[in-house]
Amino acid sequence: MSERKNEFPEMMTAEDLQNFGFTRSMAYAFLNREYVPVIKIGKRKFIRKKKFYEWIEAQEQKRGGE
Repeated sequence: MSERKNEFPEMMTAEDLQNFGFTRSMAYAFLNREYVPVIKIGKRKFIRKKKFYEWIEAQEQKRGGE
């Protein structure tokens, strides 16, 4: 996964999440969750790439690193 980190911008949008493999509805649902650290600029929502990868790692830890 570390090779792919460089493919994404520092501030990721729903479209970037779709390029990562999320469906469109999953990407928007993800960015609308209260516990996801998004940054809202106007009507658009972004997540910092670092925070996104930290969230993924936390999900892996919850599942025991499957």
